[in-house]
Amino acid sequence: MARTANVSISTVSRFFNKPESLSPQIAAKIEKVVAKTNYRPRIVRPGPKAATRIGIRTGVIALVSLCDFSLEQLWRLPVLPILIGSVQSTLLRRQLSLFLGNLDKDGRLPECVSSRRCDGVIFFSKPPTPEAAAGFRKSLPDLPTVWCFRDHADEEHRFDHIFYDNSAVGPIAAEYLASPGHRKVAFFNTDPTHSAFGARENGFCERARSLGLEPVVFKLEHPEREVQKNYRKLAVDFLRNCDDITGAFFCVDHDMLGIQIELLAAGYPARNLDMIGCNADEVALQYLSPRPATIDIKISQIGQMAVDQLLRRINGESSGAVNEIFVKPELIKGER
Repeated sequence: MARTANVSISTVSRFFNKPESLSPQIAAKIEKVVAKTNYRPRIVRPGPKAATRIGIRTGVIALVSLCDFSLEQLWRLPVLPILIGSVQSTLLRRQLSLFLGNLDKDGRLPECVSSRRCDGVIFFSKPPTPEAAAGFRKSLPDLPTVWCFRDHADEEHRFDHIFYDNSAVGPIAAEYLASPGHRKVAFFNTDPTHSAFGARENGFCERARSLGLEPVVFKLEHPEREVQKNYRKLAVDFLRNCDDITGAFFCVDHDMLGIQIELLAAGYPARNLDMIGCNADEVALQYLSPRPATIDIKISQIGQMAVDQLLRRINGESSGAVNEIFVKPELIKGER
């Protein structure tokens, strides 16, 4: 493999054991050879361990959802598949396997989440009820652990946290809409019970007012199960109160798409509305024209950082005080 890629044997070793130490160009050369030969290193290897695998025993890392969504529902959500995919691809580059599971209604963790069957665990979200939270605390194993994404139930701050900074999302949207001189702007919230959306609303409205904008909030008090009906209700409410509104912030990109479709169907020139969403969700953005702005909350980066920090804990490279890292969201400008 080294001969074919025209690199040294030690460079190939670094590719498998410490890929971040290689330049993207060298890593790409070796990756092509690996793909061509279909080489797969063994997850649990005999002989002396590299420093980056000192704590690896099983070669399995668990990623566990603590919310009340089933695994099938998780894959249908707009952001979580990005997180899961990022964790999995980062583990594959480290020649490690992923176990994906979720908390049951009584707060019990999957059987795989034990020191006998995995080397560490990444949690995201938090238990939906006090009873589930109590059961979770009882079943928590003695394993290196990282909490990621946004919510957590780690009141004792025992574990590292790697989250996106949700408090920055609303102000970023307000500043974007203030820059071209808008005076009256809309905020759309399809789920007022969603804690992230509430924080975005407060941050957006507060920053908008400080910049001389008048924010108008459109939200559903009682969302229906059928998403399209919610979009239609919000569109109707907007059409009744849209005088002088020239810009709008949507909590997530797929809501922006759904509400634009309803506005266009009602005859409103929604393509003239200066819009900004959140999540950098390409599945939704590809259907919007002109392409609106969005806020990238760096989910893929958070997944990679969670794996890297967990491996540092597993290998003893990081010890002592826990870390709480907030990843700053980034504005991706639209076509104005």
